[in-house]
Amino acid sequence: MENEVLKMYEYAEQTIEISLVKEEEIPVMLELMNTIYQELPDKSWFSMDSEENLIRYMSTSGFALKAQVFGRDGQGKLAAVFVARTKELGEENHGKYMNLKEKDLERVAHMEIAMVDKKFRGRGLQKKLMEVAEDRLELLGFRWLMGTAHPENVYSVHNFQKLGYEIVAEALKYGGFLRYVFCKEI
Repeated sequence: MENEVLKMYEYAEQTIEISLVKEEEIPVMLELMNTIYQELPDKSWFSMDSEENLIRYMSTSGFALKAQVFGRDGQGKLAAVFVARTKELGEENHGKYMNLKEKDLERVAHMEIAMVDKKFRGRGLQKKLMEVAEDRLELLGFRWLMGTAHPENVYSVHNFQKLGYEIVAEALKYGGFLRYVFCKEI
């Protein structure tokens, strides 16, 4: 069964399709994530969760999106993955930086992971994936979308800001790494 395409757009004679990741595709997503992580020159910019947590985020406590790039030959290549967490945020719920009431914390979603293969960077994939995730999260009834980025990760910081997120805190997270905490109310 083919994936339902949530968004399709053209970029430099290529078609880019964004769709939900199916459970059977999770191993391929994990492989892509590990490859991208290994190639990062500064590992402090990204906190790689355990495989167990990543599987949970993509299957039961959130969802994942993938971007595939198709050339003129019709061959698709997996280019990027995005993960949103919607449940089981617990003490990690970034809504606490906003001093939200307990009942409102249930309407916080985390823009958890955005990873783009280096061969496909510069095409706006992270931003497009986030836009599709935002639309889905709004339909699911979430009100506060929150995420983190290393202050020197200008790509992620700019994408959050271009999409209307505001920095609501600077905090040491993920084992002591400095992060901006972003929020967008929808």
